[in-house]
Amino acid sequence: MSASIFSLVPEARVKDILSNLQSFTNLAIQLIDSSGQLVMSFGQSTSYCSILKKQVFDQNTCFQLHKNAGRYAQTLGEAYIFTCHANLNHIAFPLILDQELLGSVIIGPFLMDEPDSTLVSDLAERRNLPPGLALELYDELGSVAVLPPAKVNQLKKLVDHLLSPLLPGERAFLLQNQQKMTQQARINETIQVYKGENSPRSLMFFYHKEKELISRLQTGSIQEVKALLNEFIGHVLFSEGGQIDAVRIRAIELTTLLSRVAMEGGAKPESIYQLNSQFLFQLYEEQELEELCLLMQEVLESFMSSMFREKDKGNPYVREALRFMCDHYSEHLELDRVADFVGLSPSYFSTLFRQTVGTSFREHLNWIRVEESKHLLLNRQYTLADIAISMGFPDQSYYCKVFKKIVGVTPGKYRY
Repeated sequence: MSASIFSLVPEARVKDILSNLQSFTNLAIQLIDSSGQLVMSFGQSTSYCSILKKQVFDQNTCFQLHKNAGRYAQTLGEAYIFTCHANLNHIAFPLILDQELLGSVIIGPFLMDEPDSTLVSDLAERRNLPPGLALELYDELGSVAVLPPAKVNQLKKLVDHLLSPLLPGERAFLLQNQQKMTQQARINETIQVYKGENSPRSLMFFYHKEKELISRLQTGSIQEVKALLNEFIGHVLFSEGGQIDAVRIRAIELTTLLSRVAMEGGAKPESIYQLNSQFLFQLYEEQELEELCLLMQEVLESFMSSMFREKDKGNPYVREALRFMCDHYSEHLELDRVADFVGLSPSYFSTLFRQTVGTSFREHLNWIRVEESKHLLLNRQYTLADIAISMGFPDQSYYCKVFKKIVGVTPGKYRY
């Protein structure tokens, strides 16, 4: 691996990036090849891990785990947070060329909560550790860094931004793969919610979802429209038993309907007719369900783009603001900061935002945070408090209140 990666990226550049990242985070960082073998490392391993490697786990266990984490990160197309055999957290980032994994950058270990005796007692029980060794491990727990979930999410984004340019030719493929997996996760969440209900959704519900999607198409809020589309697809899949032909029929109907809405919204008829013809052909030809679902997102984005290019109602400012909100929703985000980012006064931006999106800045920010929190709720290792803070809410109570208002059930009920 070392010859391959360093023939594409200067070794000095890799060392500079990783050493600076290690100095900034104070976490151990390893560069491994595709088989999990160490190529270079920065920073010292914790004394807790040193004991584990000497007396509990074979070193090959870590190699195999890190290799598997890198391969899973490859499927995601981004940095991946994982937990090792000792219940410690790490971040893996994949280095890919022509869809082949050259190696991975492994960052960690760290914890996302203050350690207690259960961390060691669980390990001691699973590995039949003698009491003396368990006590020694407990004494060394303090050597493991503790990062709250919000900081871990920020670190994950930082790693993506720093390391993605190393092999820029792969970025488009990775982003498409990531987009596909994110969409499928959202669709599956919708299906799970439907499965948990006592009575099936009626055809009237389907009609209202379609109507809501059409209405939102005209607001310029691409994230909200995508979320509604995924709910729409999830309902079709759930109702029709996951049949691709059923999704295809609905997709063709929806594409025709969206094209008309786009023309009514100001798009040039000739460009819409051309897009419509192109998309209908692709919908008829596509045989993979995931690709068909992703194609529907492209249909939405293309029609929305055509529609808003032809009318100037301040939407370029609002769309830029929406992109900024989607990138920074987990931070302390106020209207003044976003208004300053797009270069408008807070009062004018507030009015323009409501007129364009149809809701207030705060309402839409809460909607983004709630939507992003849904996939975390499916991971039982995160508490509601952890999720609330990592999504940018001030506390769990407010998060639960906002979630129920938007979704209709509490986050606890949505999770179970």
